[in-house]
Amino acid sequence: MAETAFTGLFAPALTPITGDLGIDHARFAKFCHWLMDGEVDGLAIFGTTSEANSFSPTERMDATDRLINSGIDASVLMPGTGACSIADSVALAKHAVEAGAGGVLMLPPFYYKIATDDGLFTYISEVIERVGDS
Repeated sequence: MAETAFTGLFAPALTPITGDLGIDHARFAKFCHWLMDGEVDGLAIFGTTSEANSFSPTERMDATDRLINSGIDASVLMPGTGACSIADSVALAKHAVEAGAGGVLMLPPFYYKIATDDGLFTYISEVIERVGDS
């Protein structure tokens, strides 16, 4: 993962879908290129605005790879890695690190209604430890 902190404006990128509810990869790439051409500094993909929890980890990782293969620089990506399963969050974050993403957007475990500050810290710390990258 990039060692430099993100700066500037990051646009949350909506994820277009096909009629069968899959990711429309061509439209997603076109939209992300359009956002980057608008002089934003990076893209927040698969955050809360982009329906992340509607897609499996495999779909999200594949879409990230396809964006990079379409010419989007991995270092400007901040993929959402939140999931209900800690194992899925780890897999998504590891994939982002290995792809060269500049960072990740971690969704806290929203499904636990009375999460304490210590509990949230422990959750995020555990993901970082399992990913093995700062």
